[in-house]
Amino acid sequence: MTAPFRLYGAELSPYSVKVRSYLRFKGLEFTWLERSNARQEEFSRYAKLPLAPILVDAEETALQDSTPMIEALEAEFTEPSIVPEDQALAFVAALLEDYADEWLNKAMFHYRWSYPEDQDSAAKRIVEMLFEGEEAPEGIEDSVKARMISRLHHVGSSAETAPLIEGSFSRLIGLLEELLGDKPYLFGARPCLADFGLAAQLKQLASAPTPGARLKARSPKLIGWIERMEHPRAEGGFTSLEAVRSPLLALLREEVAGAYLIWMAANSEAVAADAPGVSVDIGGADFVQKPQRYAAKALAELRRK
Repeated sequence: MTAPFRLYGAELSPYSVKVRSYLRFKGLEFTWLERSNARQEEFSRYAKLPLAPILVDAEETALQDSTPMIEALEAEFTEPSIVPEDQALAFVAALLEDYADEWLNKAMFHYRWSYPEDQDSAAKRIVEMLFEGEEAPEGIEDSVKARMISRLHHVGSSAETAPLIEGSFSRLIGLLEELLGDKPYLFGARPCLADFGLAAQLKQLASAPTPGARLKARSPKLIGWIERMEHPRAEGGFTSLEAVRSPLLALLREEVAGAYLIWMAANSEAVAADAPGVSVDIGGADFVQKPQRYAAKALAELRRK
């Protein structure tokens, strides 16, 4: 792809801010374009799916889907690299980024549309983005809330699964706080793929009233890291696997293997069997959701890696 780029995205889209953070890290010239009503026709011209972000280069080549987008750019613009030299760390970075996309996103969406204060905050920000300073129609925020609340089941959020989702989030932020320690980034003095994926989801959670309060109270180092990931930079190299082994193993055992991979495996089996739903025991609780074909593809890609 050829710079300069146009990045069509949204502040409330973790995948959009993930790519924006990456472009800033690479020092690539780009224009950030909010997905407003005024730009909908322009957005639709490039969109294969009605989802942000879309990256368009100087030759009008468009890419959609944040992870393949970053991987394509990384292959072309190799420095400063986001790939640890240690192959184990490089794979774990890809694993944690997929965890963020496919599992932590459930907590982000759940909190945003399950609590009244969070619903009001998100709906207000969405309407402000869509109408870009123009007067919005009366009742539009309520319409946005109603539509998005009705979609909670798509991420498996319900009154029954809420304790599991919220417990997973609470466990994660404690484990990440330990992994980050006194380092500027998860694996050393520069961000890896996991930093971009996790920080993008946690930025959304931090901006919402309910999970934001929990993050600020429990995870001051993560708050600083989330802010740092707005304009990340290479301050040195990656650390060794040995240097992060203990907190990384805790994260992998207690959260990645203990929740996300259990769900991913069950989901993949349900997709292969064309089953109408996924029901899987995670930590003694039943997690129920409709099968997600994209997540099954993501697991296949992780297995390939």
